[in-house]
Amino acid sequence: MLILVSVAVGAVVGAVAGVIIARVMNLPAALTIGAAVVIAAVGGGGGYFLAQNDFVPAQEFAAAREAAEALPDVKVLKQYFPADYAALQNQMEVVKGDRLGVAGVNQMVRATANAVMQREARKANDANLVRLMQLRRDKAEALRQKNVAWCYDFTRNARLTFDPNAVVPPEMVQRERDITSDILRQVATDPVLNAPGAAGANSNTEDRSLKAQQLRYGQVEIRDNVAKRARAGFSEDEQKTIVMLSGRSVSLDEAPRQGLMCRYSIAQLDETLQLPPEQAAMVYRLNLGKGL
Repeated sequence: MLILVSVAVGAVVGAVAGVIIARVMNLPAALTIGAAVVIAAVGGGGGYFLAQNDFVPAQEFAAAREAAEALPDVKVLKQYFPADYAALQNQMEVVKGDRLGVAGVNQMVRATANAVMQREARKANDANLVRLMQLRRDKAEALRQKNVAWCYDFTRNARLTFDPNAVVPPEMVQRERDITSDILRQVATDPVLNAPGAAGANSNTEDRSLKAQQLRYGQVEIRDNVAKRARAGFSEDEQKTIVMLSGRSVSLDEAPRQGLMCRYSIAQLDETLQLPPEQAAMVYRLNLGKGL
């Protein structure tokens, strides 16, 4: 759009300049029109040149960067995670010459917010973790409908080669922003400490008493039972494949296996969401970093 505006403005300015020059030089009417047309073409070409080079892309990036400040996740980062916000701004400074527009800026914001979420998610309360699981389940299903490879990579937390928010419905994108900002605000102002399932994050300080070990065993058993119930919905051959492939971090090239593991990840989330909120959140914490 800015490219078209630049060309149009250049043409108009050129036409006006052509008329003024022709009148100053007392040219006949026919020559006046000709001069206006010629200089308008030159002006339009100049506008296109500026648009194709740094001027317009730089403006687009600056406008997108300014607009991003109004996003809920950016506001939360700025208020409660100033170091991460500063790192995001530094990244934007580094890439500001790369002609990034709104999509590029949004990807950078999302990457920063997601990184903070991965770091802080264990401190989220049960209700927020249930919301997050439901979102991940719905997003995985939306991706599965488009491309099973996308769903497979998304559910195993792989480095994505596509923008999932360009694929899922816009309302899901907004829902993700709201949930992300709510969770980051909550963990910054009212973190849940020593939550069930979170002990593994700090193995050097975790309680090693017999009672604590029995508790952790019970928690892991609940998580493992979720996986068993999720596998029960598949055929015997599919269950064998799931057991063989579970925990693999390498990419699968075969679409059938990608689709199978995608469906299994969704089934696990469905089973987890059937639990009481405190148990569902505990299972999620135990599974952090495992692709769920």
